[in-house]
Amino acid sequence: MKIAVTGRPGIGKTTLCMKVFKALKNVEGFVTLEVRERGRRIGFKLHDLKSGEELWLAKVGEGYPRVGKYVVFLENLDRFARKISDYDGCLIVIDEVGPMELKSDNFVRAMERLIESDKNLLVTVHYKSKHPLVERIRREFDLYIIDERNRDDVANEIINKFKRLTKT
Repeated sequence: MKIAVTGRPGIGKTTLCMKVFKALKNVEGFVTLEVRERGRRIGFKLHDLKSGEELWLAKVGEGYPRVGKYVVFLENLDRFARKISDYDGCLIVIDEVGPMELKSDNFVRAMERLIESDKNLLVTVHYKSKHPLVERIRREFDLYIIDERNRDDVANEIINKFKRLTKT
């Protein structure tokens, strides 16, 4: 089963992924966590759900490549991309496939291999992205668009689908 979730920034895609992770057994993958300092967002960290490892994805600053005011740390993203092929849980969570992650060709290739596998996936995708990988996910996956009204119900529906599938 392959499920994708999208919605505007800050709507709760990562929170939904964490609810699914906590409700099911044998889940692997990563989420992207917002990092704030004195109430202001300064960047994002990749958080491995199994090991707890965290690495900077992007941070306010100077450098290349950039997405808006953020510098993307390709070496860290590539490290997580290498892990993708090793995930073997009953469910693989990838949060998110968006502009920062798509700066890494290694990440894009790892995601293409994952999509072509028979693994169960829960992937969040950037709301407005027109990248070919995001468009493919929208076409091939069951797509949920979340908002303030439906995000909790969608999380519960996804949890129940995977519970039935994996008998966890």
